[in-house]
Amino acid sequence: MDFASGNALVTALLVGVLLVLVVARQLTDRPATPQRAMLVPLVLTVLGVLTLLRAHPPVTAAGLALTAAEVLLVVGLGVLRGRSVRLFVRDGVLHRRGGAVTLALWVLTIGLRVGLGLLAVRLGAGALASATLLASLGLSLLVQGRVLRVRIAAAAGVDGAGSPRARIGG
Repeated sequence: MDFASGNALVTALLVGVLLVLVVARQLTDRPATPQRAMLVPLVLTVLGVLTLLRAHPPVTAAGLALTAAEVLLVVGLGVLRGRSVRLFVRDGVLHRRGGAVTLALWVLTIGLRVGLGLLAVRLGAGALASATLLASLGLSLLVQGRVLRVRIAAAAGVDGAGSPRARIGG
């Protein structure tokens, strides 16, 4: 499938499926393994940039302003989601699980993205907003993953006696 084809409906459907999978995974209790956490966000970001470059959407002042606002929002919400994931130790292994706050932040992220997209269409910048969808999701996940990786590293550090608090992963 050519993600950079500019077909907004296909891209939106793909992003919808990916969001369901990503959110479901984040709400599931699992060992905290930061190594793979960055692969999907990196792929989405690269595909998003390729989509933007191949789509050649018209760039307007309104489009640039909305894109800047979107970047600030998805970065901020990525930080908040990364902070909302609960880290805990079970059987000596560090685990992670998102909860109601993580889910609420995802709903807010999606709602704001949809709202900005609708506003962009109204202001004549819909093509640019559509072309940045994958990059926006990837960036938000990259930031969330980075925040979570820092937290995992800190949680798996050493306690006051010099012993590891938990093993990372299973």
